[in-house]
Amino acid sequence: MKRISVQMLILIMTVLLFTGCNTYTDEGTETYQINNDGAQIQNINQEYTSNSYNQTYRMHVDENAEEQVKLLNEVQSATVITVHRKAYVAVVLKNGDTETVPGDLKDKITQQIKVSDKSIAAVYVSSNADFVVSMTDYKQQLQSRRPIVGLTEDFNDTIERVFPENR
Repeated sequence: MKRISVQMLILIMTVLLFTGCNTYTDEGTETYQINNDGAQIQNINQEYTSNSYNQTYRMHVDENAEEQVKLLNEVQSATVITVHRKAYVAVVLKNGDTETVPGDLKDKITQQIKVSDKSIAAVYVSSNADFVVSMTDYKQQLQSRRPIVGLTEDFNDTIERVFPENR
């Protein structure tokens, strides 16, 4: 009797251990958790949350802001990802310039972003071809609604490279 109860206790504890560690589901707006250095990924409104460097990052594709930026005559396409109160904008200009975005156009884009989302405090704009490709990739990853390990770190590396003054 004692042997059966010990075996049953071990079986129950094992089942509870494996059940508690695996919270990944494939349904709607469930919360996904990956226990990888404290990373937590949520699948709510196409947002990605990660506890990295003791800060929580909420990355969000802002399609409304993208549409506002595309209304500008000089802009062919735009990708906007917001993080906290900052918006990062990758634009493809109609004139094909991949080096710089003129100051007056940056001001117009900033104004359009802030009209779209009044909580945005800072807007960073670039037409750099590599940045446009990276931002498009990040947008697709965020919209896939799947947890992507390392996305925040890759995004931060890209932002630090393109906007070194933002450190």
